[in-house]
Order: sequence, then structure tokens, then C-alpha cells
Amino acid sequence: MSMERFIELWTSSDFPPETVSEKDVASAEEQLGTSFPAPYRSAIINHGLPNPTIALLDKIVDLESDISDVSNFLTPSDIVETTFDWHELGLPAELVAFATDCSGNLFCFSESTNVLESNENPILFFDHDFGTTETIAASFSEWLDAYCKLAAQ
Repeated sequence: MSMERFIELWTSSDFPPETVSEKDVASAEEQLGTSFPAPYRSAIINHGLPNPTIALLDKIVDLESDISDVSNFLTPSDIVETTFDWHELGLPAELVAFATDCSGNLFCFSESTNVLESNENPILFFDHDFGTTETIAASFSEWLDAYCKLAAQ
């Protein structure tokens, strides 16, 4: 599945995805001293940043699913600010936040160059209440697929 499918399922045409420029992405990467994973980079430049509706959280709750909702995809400038701020508050130094759940927990990539340049870049979830990090998907595409598959259940 894809970002396009995620947008179709979990956003409203009243709140279309926010456009992201190559320049803004490059600036964020430069400030962080890293490169974003290619599949993520391509998805946000080609489709924008989705604004998920409450329908996604409702579906997760109705299904009693154990996946965390994604409620906010961070803009490139917010990625920089959030990542630096949370590094001071316990986010492991090698993680870069790119989205949040409804409780403010973070979905992250690792700054490891080898991981970021591959298509198999794991998605990690940082729970700010417990200060824990766990790998929740093997790649950005797999992470998006988990949300898209909820619609069929």
C-alpha cells in the first residue's frame, strides 16, 4: 500500500495533505545532519503530509488494535524542533521524530546512515511516559500498510 492509500482512507478532502518542498526537506536534513529514509522522503514530497481524521483512532479503538494511532505528521521544520527538544527530554540521540500519536508519543527513524539509505528502515515508537523505544515496523511502507489494512477489518 502507499501514502496515497493512507490519505484516501484516513484523511478528509476538507483538510488535504500539506505540501512539502524538496528545499524544506533538504533544510531539515542539513540541520539534523542526516538524511531521511528514501521511501519517506518520496512519499511526503509527492503526496504531502496527511492530516488524519478521528476516523483512524476510532477504527483502532473499535478493533481493539494494539497499534498506536498516528495523529500528526510533522513538517520538516517541526521534525527538527521536535527532535532536538525531545533529545533533551529523553529521546535517544540517534532517533529523529517524524510523527506523533494522539498522546504526543513519537514515531521515529534512526539516524544510522546505513539504515536511512536503505528501503528497510525500521520505524521506532518512543513512549514519552515510560521513556521506552520499540521497533514497530520494518519499514515506512510496512508502517503505512498497517494503518491501511485496518480499513478492511
